Amino acid sequence: IDLGTGTGILSFFASKNSPKKIYAVEHGAIIESAKKIAAHNNISCIEFVNTNSKDFTSDEKADIIIHEQIGALLFDENMNENIIDLRDRMLKKGGKILPGKFEVFLVPVKLKKNYTVPFIWEQEIHGIKYDCFDELKSDISAGYGILYTRPENIDCFLSEPEKILFFDMETMSDKDIQRQFSIKSKITKDSECNGLCFFFDIIFDSENKLSTNPLTSSTHWNIPILRTESMHFKTGDEIKYIF
Repeated sequence: IDLGTGTGILSFFASKNSPKKIYAVEHGAIIESAKKIAAHNNISCIEFVNTNSKDFTSDEKADIIIHEQIGALLFDENMNENIIDLRDRMLKKGGKILPGKFEVFLVPVKLKKNYTVPFIWEQEIHGIKYDCFDELKSDISAGYGILYTRPENIDCFLSEPEKILFFDMETMSDKDIQRQFSIKSKITKDSECNGLCFFFDIIFDSENKLSTNPLTSSTHWNIPILRTESMHFKTGDEIKYIF
């Protein structure tokens, strides 16, 4: 089963292994493009199903679920909810989910000068100060507290990345996802800090892994930064963040 097939690219790759059948499940109209591409490339083992995955059923369970339900913040495309539902209903015992294993990291980060975004109460524009809005600190919305930036806009990490989470979609339940964290980092470089960089590794096996780490090969165009007020740290400082 290809969950959220989109243009069908994962189903097309999977077809090269000559499976008995691939169910390409997609609730959007883009499935019509996938059908056209499949016909154009003479791929006949795919059955396209235009429905929400939670409404999908078949007479037989699948050996493998493939997907790309991955958002910039990993979970923000309902990945765990959708995959766990499909796994519990439609995957054979001992079946595989690809990708299924994930590691999540946080690291204090400095952005390049032109890409920092101060909070409103930090602003001083041609002598006009906005620090009268400092009461907003206790009421930061999710949207205001996150900056999405390009990998090339990252200047440096201030410490080694801290792994905050590991999970395996083949065995976990939604309740297994940790939602509160207390992390310590030891600063390895004198630098200004503009927030915490959120990235994750997608683990296929011992040899194959993809990472959204912005300091490695680019795999993601939006890197989430959990914004903080601008701070300066020295080598050897230890910082603790709770969220």
